[in-house]
This record gives sequence, C-alpha cells and structure tokens, in this order.
Amino acid sequence: MTRVSSFGHQQVMLSSLLNNQARVFTDQTQITTGKKEEKYAGFASETSTLLGAKSVFGQTKGYLRATDHVERFLSTNDIQLGSMVSSAQNVRDTILEAISQEETFALNELMGEAYTSMVSAMNTNIGGVYVFSGGRTDVEPVTAKSVADLLALPAVTDMYENDQRRPAAKVGQNTLLEYGLLADEVSTSVFQVFKDIAAYDAGPSGPLSGQLNTAQLTFLKGELANMDAALDDLRIFVARNGTRQNNVENFSNEYEAQEVFLETFISDIEDVDVAEAVTRLNNDKVALEASYKITSELSKISLLNFL
Repeated sequence: MTRVSSFGHQQVMLSSLLNNQARVFTDQTQITTGKKEEKYAGFASETSTLLGAKSVFGQTKGYLRATDHVERFLSTNDIQLGSMVSSAQNVRDTILEAISQEETFALNELMGEAYTSMVSAMNTNIGGVYVFSGGRTDVEPVTAKSVADLLALPAVTDMYENDQRRPAAKVGQNTLLEYGLLADEVSTSVFQVFKDIAAYDAGPSGPLSGQLNTAQLTFLKGELANMDAALDDLRIFVARNGTRQNNVENFSNEYEAQEVFLETFISDIEDVDVAEAVTRLNNDKVALEASYKITSELSKISLLNFL
C-alpha cells in the first residue's frame, strides 16, 4: 500500500537526524577534550594567530626556565660570596686587633678555620655540579684544602682547577647573561693574603704568636691593607651578582606576566566553554530524540491512517 509520506520528506527528516547526530558528537568531543576543534583547520582565519601565539608561548616558557635556572645559581653565588666576605672580615678584624694590642694568640687558628670555610664555599657542589669551576663542572676548583697545603704550593694560582668558561644563559631574544663566577677570580687575592701570612709565620721572622715585635707589626699592617683590598674585590663580586639577580628577577616577572597573558589569549581561541557546551549538548540531544521520533512516525504513516 502506498504511504502518504513522500520520499522527499523522508530524506529531509533523515538529513535533519544526521545533522543532529553530528552536533551531539561535536558537543561530546568538545566536553571531553576541552577544545573547540580537533584540528587547526577548524579555526579558519584564526589559525595563523593561534600558531603565532603558541610559538611565542613556547619561547616564553623556555626563557622562564632559563631565568629560573640562573636565579638558582645566582642565589648560590650570593650565599657563598657572603660566606667568603664574612670569613675574610673575621681574619681582617683579628689582624687589626693584633696590631692594636701588639700581640696575638689566635691568628693562626682563626686563619685555619676561615680558610677551610672559604675553600668549602669555592668547592660548592649542587647536584654533582661544582658551581665555581667554569666549564669543568665535574672537578673541585680549589685543591689546597688547608693552609698547610696552600703554603706548600709555589704560587696561589697553582691551587685552581677551574677553566675560564663562565656559565651563561640566553634569558631573552637578544640577551645572553653570564651568571657564573670562577674560583680563581673570586678568591686569588684573599688567598694570597693567607699564603703570605702563613709563609711569614713559618719563616725566620715568625711565629706570629704572643708579643709582636716592630717588624712583625709592620708586616701585619701591610697585610691588613692587602686584606682590605681583597675584601673590596669580594664586595664588588657581591654587588655584581646582586645586580644580575635584580635583572634576572625583572626578566622572570616579565615572562611570568607574558605567560599568563598568552595562556588566556590561546584559551580564548581554542578552549571551549564547558558549561555552554553541556547546555548545547542537552539541547542537541533533545533535538536528536525528536528527530528519531518523527522519522519513526513518518515510516508508519499510510493511507490506512486516513480511511
């Protein structure tokens, strides 16, 4: 028996049903992935903008990782340089006290303790990397572990194993920042004072203990001036390191702000509003169920329904 509904009507309803199915599938995919489209082609005119933003975002994250790495090293530098200054200052104050009182009983002991502390600072190791060794990160930069070891060397420079490659990192598109310090450049002048005093103490004019004679006082006054100069050198390194820390912190803050902006910018283009997508899915499900029902009813209609 011929049905009242035509082939054309059935095709229209079938097409509507398939469209509703496609919309429901798209809604479900967006909710699952959190993205508006699965392929860049789906963004049409915004594709180039999205790709450009993601490229800049990747560069920003790379620079941010670099600044984080540099900040850790600069913080380590600051701590160890502070320790160097403190130890040298203690020796300097003891020398000044000996000159003032024209006698000393603890200079050698204090120098031994200060020297050990300073060598430990220069041989700082973080995760298997010696901070002040330059490119030779697998070896201790200072080999003379005691004042006696230092005294036995022909020259202070013979104690160093670091090379002259200062660590550097690219923290901006056109900014290469040297953040590393070398053991020899930091400590040679102050360790020279230690070696000179130890040599004098062990020589014919020593020891530097108890009541000091005129020659010994004159020698210590000269070494006091040398220690002041060495301290000035150390404080210059502290100041330079602090300036670098400030610069890197500014870079880091800039990149963090840029990272947040780019994340939001990219999200606005490619991320779906989940609440909106859920609402749309519910509406499309209702439409799909209606399409199923209407298509089913159309297939049942015949002339018998009107007789």
